[in-house]
Order: sequence, then structure tokens, then C-alpha cells
Amino acid sequence: MTKPWIPQNPKALVIGHDPRLNRSETIAEYSLFADYYFKPVPGQKSEKRKYDLAYSLFNYISIITNKKLKPEDIAVTNLCNSSLPHAPKGKTVLIPKYEAEQGMNSILEIIDKHPGIEFIFPLSLQVNYWLQKFNFYDSNDDFCANSEPKEIGLNNNPPYFQPKQSRTFLKICGNEYSTSNKKIKLYPILHVKCYPPANRFSAYGECYDKLTAKFL
Repeated sequence: MTKPWIPQNPKALVIGHDPRLNRSETIAEYSLFADYYFKPVPGQKSEKRKYDLAYSLFNYISIITNKKLKPEDIAVTNLCNSSLPHAPKGKTVLIPKYEAEQGMNSILEIIDKHPGIEFIFPLSLQVNYWLQKFNFYDSNDDFCANSEPKEIGLNNNPPYFQPKQSRTFLKICGNEYSTSNKKIKLYPILHVKCYPPANRFSAYGECYDKLTAKFL
């Protein structure tokens, strides 16, 4: 089980996907290996990759907020912090509803315990799908309905997440929303491994231009 990374007085919360989004068997002690950022840079290659992911995450949030947020300001969790079966090659791991509900409860607990949180950054389409499904926030469009997982993925063994329509994340990425209960500002963004947007993600460039302008 992966644990959330919570600094003493967080101003922002990043919500990732799950500990085994890709093919690796490694389970992080803390979400997205956030703790590695605050340790000496490791020499071993496998450990350095963990450090690099943590560095990329905190640098990502710093860039898109025009350095308004420092690593010490940022809490990190996953919507699912338990191990899931790997999806078929080229597919995205499905976070089951039960696991997503557990993650949602954990997120609400973090927010309740840390009232200084002003910003939330949920990473990836599926995370934002579940957050809207549970009424954590509403984008007031058809994103959630169009992002419902297809039966072909749900019924596969192991299951995987494939939305009914493609490129639905472009509808909401970089936009500003508010949470339904605490009125915290929320910004859906791509997973850290997809930033900066290039190649098949190049269409997201405008989304980030709009987002960073909010933090000028």
C-alpha cells in the first residue's frame, strides 16, 4: 500500500493515478515517490529513476504555477494507493469503483485535516472522471458522460480503462474549477509523464498557456 506524501502545511494537493500505472512491479512507499525529492540524489540507476519522477512532479507544479508553489507546499496522493493488476500493453489500468471510492474518502480526509490547501491538481483523464463521478467537482459539460469506460475494457481480464469517446480530456485540462464541498480551486492536468505536452499531447499546449496565465 502506497502512502500519501503530506508536508507540514500543504497549500496544494496533487492527485495521481495508482502505484503501478505502467509495467513496473515497484510499489512506491509514498505516492509518485515524492519523498525522493527531499533525499540526496541516488547513484543507483533504478533509484535515480524514482528521484527523477519526484523531481519532475514538483518541477511540473512549479512551472505551471509560475513558481507560486514550492515542493514544501505540495501534498501528493493517488486516487488508488493499492496495487492493481497491470493492464494489457498499450492500455490504461482501470481503477475499480470500490478502489476509487476508498481513494475519494482518503482525499476528503486530507482536505479536512489540512485546511490550508488552496489548490488541487488531479492528474489524468481517469482520475478526473472518478472525481466528477463522485461529485467532488463538476465541469458543467459532458466530460463525465463521454469518459465513461467502455464495456470492452471493463470485461477484459485484467480490466482496463478506455473512455467511450477519445480526447475528452481536452475539454477540461487546464481549466479552473472549484470543489463542491470546500470551494478549493481545482485544475485538471496531464500526468507528469506526459508533460511538457508534445507529439500526441501537443494539442494540450493551449490548455497550459491558459493555466499558467492564471498564476501570473
